Amino acid sequence: MGFVANATNLVITGPTGAGKTYLACAPGVEACRQTYRVLYIKMPDLMRNFENQSDNLRELTKYRKRIGNYQILILDEWLNYKLTEKDARNLYELFEQRSGNNSTIFVGQYPVDEWHNRLGGGTQADSIMDRIIHNAYEIPTNETNLRKLYDSKKLKRLVDEIEA
Repeated sequence: MGFVANATNLVITGPTGAGKTYLACAPGVEACRQTYRVLYIKMPDLMRNFENQSDNLRELTKYRKRIGNYQILILDEWLNYKLTEKDARNLYELFEQRSGNNSTIFVGQYPVDEWHNRLGGGTQADSIMDRIIHNAYEIPTNETNLRKLYDSKKLKRLVDEIEA
């Protein structure tokens, strides 16, 4: 798990159904087998957890620190939803803590060149991008919808069985 030892990030992008989550979870499962601490979380859940802690600065800091200490953090649905300025600030603090210490796997539909705007633009977006991209491998997926392909093959087998 060289990318973990080097605290390198992975960026997996592509359309819906392209197998991004499956691809992201494979190294996560292997890392668990090697006793690394791994957390898989969807971006809306992470933002909701930040929001739930926002009234208590001590609890928010404690939560961010706990998330930041996982050796691998798999963030699914990355930037699929609009962020508030507060969300971006929490992400900055999280990635500041993780940068150079732990790996993050970003899983989303948007290409990296659209992230800056989706992070709200400006210097805060610059800072977040700086902590993610300069130490990341990009893994694009293709346009094939694997769910659709799998379901069509499954359907064909079912029809063949019925006709036989």
